[in-house]
Amino acid sequence: MAAKKGVESSPLTFDLKADLISVLDKYQKQLGVSKSEIIRHAIAGFDYAGFAPAVEDHRQISVRLPLAQKKDLVKLAKAKKVSIGELLRAALEKLPTVPSKSGIEKAPKPAKKVAKKAAKKATKKVAKKAAKKAVKKAPAKKAAKKVVKKAVKKAVKKAPAKKVVKKAAKKAPAKKVAKVAKKAVKKVAKKKAAKKKKK
Repeated sequence: MAAKKGVESSPLTFDLKADLISVLDKYQKQLGVSKSEIIRHAIAGFDYAGFAPAVEDHRQISVRLPLAQKKDLVKLAKAKKVSIGELLRAALEKLPTVPSKSGIEKAPKPAKKVAKKAAKKATKKVAKKAAKKAVKKAPAKKAAKKVVKKAVKKAVKKAPAKKVVKKAAKKAPAKKVAKVAKKAVKKVAKKKAAKKKKK
């Protein structure tokens, strides 16, 4: 077990659990050798080819802490000679397995906000139903076009182009009919302009 004379060696520092430290102490007392010799013997006799480390499933998370709390953690980690992560894990392990009311839960939303949301949803539904009914009741495309053209011709004589579009849109409910109205207004405007040029 003793190290061969002339063989170079270098120091190695690592963490060991308390139960393994006690095993080393027993070996030292019974065999009268150093911890280094016991470790060297253990390494030489262990089959690392079939070694598979016990992998714990873990992942990194990022959280926000008040500056004062973070400073306290850093100080405590230095004093205890441990990492901040180890302190956080210790704190989390002490939490009850079943979450209970502890003052960190979200406060319930005020009744007014809940009522407003419900009202908005209700009005949207009503509007959708009304739109569907209007589409069903609207006349066929050809009939709608005729109505729009007549309305446009009448309105052009009395009002400017913008008002014509508004009146036509009121009489014809569908979007396509409104497009027809705009086209009709342009045609009528062009005819008027051509007449003025001739005069």
